[in-house]
Amino acid sequence: MKEHAYLIGPMEDCTVEHMTGWRNEVNDYMHELGIPVFDPTRRMTFHDQMDGFAQDTYRNLNICKRIFKQDLQEVSNSRVVIADIRRSSGRGTGSSCEIMFAHMRNKIIILWADPEDPIHPFLEAMGTEKHYALKDVLKAAASYY
Repeated sequence: MKEHAYLIGPMEDCTVEHMTGWRNEVNDYMHELGIPVFDPTRRMTFHDQMDGFAQDTYRNLNICKRIFKQDLQEVSNSRVVIADIRRSSGRGTGSSCEIMFAHMRNKIIILWADPEDPIHPFLEAMGTEKHYALKDVLKAAASYY
């Protein structure tokens, strides 16, 4: 089970294309190498279910908790996490939480940043490696398998 890679990146307030575009590219690359990927965007129906959050807070809170636990389980069952921390990608509150969890589980954390982005020192400290191009992120991640 620990042969998987998990894909961390902003999803809140992002378009479907923004959430899935880079993840599809990573998925294709890793698939070619025989490395299975846990992609949290496969649970996209979660976002669809969140319509009317204020009208049904109790139900939606339970959905959020369920997704949270599933995501953390997948981080636990991965060898490497690939984390999109580019400022241009969005807020990233959940991403930061997942990165900390991965760090506490001693996972290999490959950070993907933009060169001009100021990266928080905590993220810098938790990352195993940081790269500025997705192709470099992919090569680095694959090298751990």
